[in-house]
Amino acid sequence: MKPRFSRKLSDDSGMVSVLIAVAMVMLMGSAALAMDIAHMLTVKNELQRLTDAAAMAGARGLWPSTLPSMSSSPPPDCATALSRGMSVATNANNQVDGAPLTTAAINLESGRWNYNTREFTPGCVANTNAVKATARKEGVNMFFAGIWGRGPATITATTTAVMDFAGGVGKGTLPIAINKRYVVPGQYLFINFNPDPVDNGGWFANPPDGANARTFRDYINYGTCPPLKVGDIISLQNGQDTSVLQDLQAKLVEHGGQWDTFLPVVNTDTFNQSQPIAAFLPFRITEVRDTTSNKGVGGNVLGLAESASSEPGGQNCGLLAPPKAVN
Repeated sequence: MKPRFSRKLSDDSGMVSVLIAVAMVMLMGSAALAMDIAHMLTVKNELQRLTDAAAMAGARGLWPSTLPSMSSSPPPDCATALSRGMSVATNANNQVDGAPLTTAAINLESGRWNYNTREFTPGCVANTNAVKATARKEGVNMFFAGIWGRGPATITATTTAVMDFAGGVGKGTLPIAINKRYVVPGQYLFINFNPDPVDNGGWFANPPDGANARTFRDYINYGTCPPLKVGDIISLQNGQDTSVLQDLQAKLVEHGGQWDTFLPVVNTDTFNQSQPIAAFLPFRITEVRDTTSNKGVGGNVLGLAESASSEPGGQNCGLLAPPKAVN
């Protein structure tokens, strides 16, 4: 007859074995579930990268591939936008779960992005500014969850990207503002900065910077003008300041006699007051007169151009911000 404590140990060891077995099953199940979740997240990330790339390419396709353009700003090209987006989405390098997607798994739409409501309205209209890309991957295998009856999954991703007219620009704007009445794409414009009540343009400074020659020269020589956005109040000034024009002439020479830049636009004829920025335009400076009686800056209002430092959301005065994912 075995001692009583020996039988007790045998009973306990059997219970421990059962608990270990149950724990092993639970741990293996948890590990399997974690592997399936990791796989699905990988597929989701691949889909998201694909829709990001497709939407960005589509948004860029709304506008001419070669910029700047001298002529008037063309309307958005929705057909080209959708074609470029689809080409990127189905590219063999953009694989999802080990294979490229087919066109049937991708939906591309052109439309209008509303910055206030953050809503996308599909359609091809005069103010179309966005492309929305949606992609899905069906039959994503659940390698271990299938043991518990979980079948293949369908995963989707969506991105909306805009390429729109500039609502803001980065640091370094030249200290010249343009009267909106004279914004005519392709037209030559000469700004003489005469101290007249009415003019087609003038100097500006961004408060608290003073509207004086020292500020203007700093903006020109050192790019110290801070970032600007539509609605900012700027101080306007006119007058044929020789030192400022001489600095502009020297910079024009450095640019080889042709200087593509961007300038703020204001809704006023009077350049001796403070006014809000209405828009931004691309301008090609071709001459600076700093020694004649009719001193000033001349050049062409460009029809369409892109500025890498710009943010979207402004009026159509020709300056585009680069593509940007918004949703």
